[in-house]
Amino acid sequence: MEDNEILKTLSNELLKGAKMLSTHCPKCGYPLFEKDGKTYCPVCEKFKNEVEEIEKNKIERDSKAVDKKVDINRILIEKINYLAMKLKDESEIGRIKEIGEALYVLIKIKKKIE
Repeated sequence: MEDNEILKTLSNELLKGAKMLSTHCPKCGYPLFEKDGKTYCPVCEKFKNEVEEIEKNKIERDSKAVDKKVDINRILIEKINYLAMKLKDESEIGRIKEIGEALYVLIKIKKKIE
C-alpha cells in the first residue's frame, strides 16, 4: 500500500468520526483508531480486506477453471463417441488403425484430467 493511500485511509477514518489514539499498531506501526468502543488499525483492516478480495477473485477464477475442465471433459466424450461411431462403420484397415489410435489418445487424456 502506498503512503498516499495510507494517508487517505487514515483521513477517511477521522472524517467518519473515529478518534486517533496515541498507541500504534504492532503490525504496521501506524496509529490505532477508536470508534464505537472498538480499537482497530484501519491500515491493517484495509490490507486484510484487499487480501480477502484478492482471495475471493482467485476462488472465482479457480471455479471458472473447473467449469472449463467440465467443458473439456464434455468435448472429449463427444469426440470419443464420434470416433466410436466412425469406427463402427469403417471397413478399411488403415482407417480403423487411425481411429483406434485417436480413441486411445483421447481416452488416455480423459483419464488424466479426471
